[in-house]
Amino acid sequence: MALRRRAGDTGWITDCYALNVSGAVAWACPYTDFPLLEIRSGRVTVRTNTVQGAKAVAVHGGRVAFFGGYGEDADRLAHGELTGTTVEPAGVSVLTLPDGTPSGRRRTVGRGSRIYVQVEPFTEWGVYDLSG
Repeated sequence: MALRRRAGDTGWITDCYALNVSGAVAWACPYTDFPLLEIRSGRVTVRTNTVQGAKAVAVHGGRVAFFGGYGEDADRLAHGELTGTTVEPAGVSVLTLPDGTPSGRRRTVGRGSRIYVQVEPFTEWGVYDLSG
């Protein structure tokens, strides 16, 4: 289901690819334009964002990390700096398992400054912490 866009609002939202709820703040990265939405006390701040297809998002202070993407970007960890209206790219790396291999099939969850990753056979969670 798509929501109709209003002037100065978030644009069309047909799916939420990445969601992070920490305390009274929610962060969302919805399809199709992938802005970063900060939802706080009924107010929404919309930041334009160039990272597409991320499956998890972590936020700490003025920094953000997006994990995942399309095709070859499936294991991408894209870092950015928050401004009032944009996410400014600050670097890209690859998130791997402790032995350096790609994660393969996985589940991801973002909470606060952390991105949790659970790979097959889905018995353990790994953690990437943006605050560390």
